[in-house]
Amino acid sequence: MKVRILPLLSAALLFLSACSPGAASGSSSAPSSASGKISSSPGSDPSAASGSASASGTSASSKRSVSGAPAPASESEQRQVVKVTIPEGFTLSQTGDRLAAKGICRKADFVKAAQTYDFSYYPLVAAIPKSAKRCYRLEGYLYPDTYEFYAGMKPEDAVGKFLRNAESRIGNKYAYYGMTTDQVITLASIIEREADDAENMKKVSAVFHNRLAVHMILQADSTRDYCNKYLIPVFGDGSKYAYNTYPGRAPALPAGPICSPGAASLSAAAHPAGTGDLYFATATDGKYYYGKTQKERDALMAAAGVAPRYAD
Repeated sequence: MKVRILPLLSAALLFLSACSPGAASGSSSAPSSASGKISSSPGSDPSAASGSASASGTSASSKRSVSGAPAPASESEQRQVVKVTIPEGFTLSQTGDRLAAKGICRKADFVKAAQTYDFSYYPLVAAIPKSAKRCYRLEGYLYPDTYEFYAGMKPEDAVGKFLRNAESRIGNKYAYYGMTTDQVITLASIIEREADDAENMKKVSAVFHNRLAVHMILQADSTRDYCNKYLIPVFGDGSKYAYNTYPGRAPALPAGPICSPGAASLSAAAHPAGTGDLYFATATDGKYYYGKTQKERDALMAAAGVAPRYAD
């Protein structure tokens, strides 16, 4: 009896084992893909196999690289956009300072790019006269506006952004008979620093146009100040003979602009008021006084009980 029972028990156990759940699948614990094949690539994303990847090739739930680590940011995500406002009347030097302070590029690199890079594919730049007397080549052409730059961008790209805007905002929109666009911009830059509002800009423009017509020196304080602060420390004392419009210095317009003029001063340079005035002054009351002669101007200030804010 014992001999017969053991074979029967063994057969029963084999039958029960064959019928147990999971036997047909091989009882592997490895995750399977949607096709039923075992996923064996290292670091693979199960969601990719199931067809849940986004249009960009990443999982719908998170951006992951093939290795499972976070995917690197796109170029636009990596580059920080910085908004910068350049006011009317800013010089090239001041613009370089502001860009440096905002982390756009180093001032020295910006100035070097403006001075040496070939931007002649811009018509305005191509028309700038080549003169050894001109100090900052692109002074006046960095149009004042609010811009969006990339932090750490190439300095020549930053300069190019200004020039593209200048082409759009200035182009050939401002003209005065007998003057080049560069001369109009130069005169506008002086007006920008001499007057505070559109009405007085046109009147100051008339004074300068009238002086140029009779070969009088402009005697503009702004040209002297620009020369002393921004040119002589960099280019030497000789620059005053090209930019300072006081006696014994530049006999007419400076060799180039002294700042970046805005739309109001550009318009004033091209469309001066119709007056015959040759003199003006800003008085201690903040108002502007004009006259065909210095005596006439001074009489108006005396009657108002004021004096010139700056000495003639």
